[in-house]
Amino acid sequence: MSFSSDVKKELCLKPIEQRTAKAELYGMLIISRAFSLDKILLQTGNLYTANRATDLLKRAFDITEEVLKGGSQRPVYRVCVEKECDRKRIIFMLGYKANEKMTLKTEKLKNEGSINALLRGAFLAGGNLSEPEKEYRIEFSFKEKELAKQFKELLILRGFALNITERAGKWVLYTKDSNKIEDLLTFMGAGGETLNLIGVKIYKSVRNKSNRQNNCETSNILKTADAAYKQRTAIEKLEKKGVLKTLPEELYEVAVLRLQNPDMSLSGLCKLSSSHLTRSGFNHRMNRILEIAKEVK
Repeated sequence: MSFSSDVKKELCLKPIEQRTAKAELYGMLIISRAFSLDKILLQTGNLYTANRATDLLKRAFDITEEVLKGGSQRPVYRVCVEKECDRKRIIFMLGYKANEKMTLKTEKLKNEGSINALLRGAFLAGGNLSEPEKEYRIEFSFKEKELAKQFKELLILRGFALNITERAGKWVLYTKDSNKIEDLLTFMGAGGETLNLIGVKIYKSVRNKSNRQNNCETSNILKTADAAYKQRTAIEKLEKKGVLKTLPEELYEVAVLRLQNPDMSLSGLCKLSSSHLTRSGFNHRMNRILEIAKEVK
């Protein structure tokens, strides 16, 4: 299962409260495939969401409907309110008049937790989450721009500022801010998956830090190896030309130490020197040797 499916499963397994059942169902219906006097239809690829919709219909309006399964390649679950009298009751009890445009109405959702439930229903019917291992993104998809804007304003009042964009003929509210995603999941009631998301963030942070350290160490090793190679090449050139033994004693000692310890770091060579040179001192003498080698033809 995907992370999005796991979140929806957790939300659907929450006990349904009578005081917020209507708000959660409303969030599902207003974002569903059809929501009007002529047709109320919720279509989803998530069985938990479909079953949740039938449970909410029963709890909020005492309407019993079945989940219908379809789809040739992947399962599609449909919940349809068949009777016209039931559709009228739902529409009117949610505050709409006959043939009124289905914009967001929250006047009758005064119970504590009703906005949380409304958002939970909207996410179950039209929301999606990316896999946090790849990217952080939560989104809500709407058929109409006005409805998307109303949800955006409602979320702003609750402290969630989401972006809005058009994609494939639909309007999408989204955020890529992992902290906002955590807060949204908690707000909707998915506390368990919020903790899982935080766990993924911690793992990615540790992994990235480890990679940066490894890259830095690798870079330092390569730089040390490159410097040591250039030094050995210069010293071997001086030795071949018979110049090495003519060097001043302090330079000759440094050159011999490098030849005898071709892969040792500068700090290690300093400890082997007779006068326990500092890194700066050792490096200064080695640079003098490199300059002399350049002058030798």
